[in-house]
Amino acid sequence: MTYNRLREAQSSAVQIIENSYKNQRLSHAYIFEGDAGTMKRDAAIFFASLCLCNAERKPCGECQICRRINHSAHPNVYHIKPSKKNILKEDIRLLHEEFSKTALETGPKITIIEHADRMNAYASNALLKFLEEPHPNTYALLLVEDASLLLPTIQSRAQTIHFHRLPGAIIEQHLTTTGVDPTLAKLAAQTTAHIDAAENFVNHPDLYTLIESVNQIYEAFLDQASLVLLFDKISSDLLNDELIVELYLDILIHYQKDIIYGKMDHYTKIIFEEHQDIITRVGAQKTTSMLLEELEMMMAIKVNQKHYINTRLAFDNLMLALERRNHSEE
Repeated sequence: MTYNRLREAQSSAVQIIENSYKNQRLSHAYIFEGDAGTMKRDAAIFFASLCLCNAERKPCGECQICRRINHSAHPNVYHIKPSKKNILKEDIRLLHEEFSKTALETGPKITIIEHADRMNAYASNALLKFLEEPHPNTYALLLVEDASLLLPTIQSRAQTIHFHRLPGAIIEQHLTTTGVDPTLAKLAAQTTAHIDAAENFVNHPDLYTLIESVNQIYEAFLDQASLVLLFDKISSDLLNDELIVELYLDILIHYQKDIIYGKMDHYTKIIFEEHQDIITRVGAQKTTSMLLEELEMMMAIKVNQKHYINTRLAFDNLMLALERRNHSEE
C-alpha cells in the first residue's frame, strides 16, 4: 500500500501524526474526525504501520508487516466495528481482554474503532475506563464523523485530528486514472465529497440519460420550444424517485454554471465541454442576472426537496423561468 494519495489529500493530518511519532509525543488516544470518505481509516492504517514497520523509511507500505496491517491480519492491531447499528459494551470488554494479554509480536498495540460515535452508553463508559487506565505502549484510534457525539470525558482524554473534505482534483484524478470519462470525472468531483460517493455517482445507471435530458432542455430553449411541455414528457419517471431528482438537479445546476462561466469567458471551468456550442448560444440570449436567478431557483429546489414541497410545481416554475430570453442590451 502506498500513502501518496493520503499525504496529498490529508497532508495536515499526516504531518501531525508523523511529527508526534518522530518527537516521541504520541498520545494514547486519538479522535480522527471527518466526513465519510475522508480517508480516516487509511490514516489509522498509516498510524499503525508507522508504529510497527521495521523499514528505515517507515511506513514503507510494502513489507510483510505493513501488508498484514493493511489486510487486518496483524495481531497487534485490533479492529472494532459496529456489529449492527451500534458498538456494544461486549466489544469494548473484548478489547480490554485482548490488550491485557502478552503481545504475540514485538511492538505497540493499536486499536482502531470505526464509527466510534455509534457506541452505546455502556460501551462509552467501558471505553472511558480503558482510556483512564491505558496499558503501556498502546494506542486507541477513534474514527468518527462527529466528535461531539462522544462523551466529553472521552474527548478530553484524546487528541482530535480533523480530516477535511477531499479536494476535487484528487477525486477527479482518481476517476480518470481508472478509465472514467473526463467529463463525468469532473462532474463527480464537483458534486461529491469523497471517492466512494464519486464512484457511485459515475456508475449510476441513469446518469447518461439524465445528462441528455438536461441537454434537451437547453436545446429546446434555443429552438424556442415550450420547456414546460418538454419537461412533462421527460419527467414521467423522474419525479417519482427522490434520488433521481437530486441527481438531475446536480446535473442541471452544473450545466447552468457552465453557461455562466461561458458568459464570463471562464471556459477552463466548464464541465460539459462537448456542449460548449449550446452553452455559448444560451448565454448569448440571457443576461448574467437572469442566469444567476435561474441558478438560485435550481438550488432552492434541491435544498427544499426534503421538505415536502410540490416538486412538480417547482420544476414547472423553473422551466417557465428558463424560457425567458434577453430582449434588450444587458
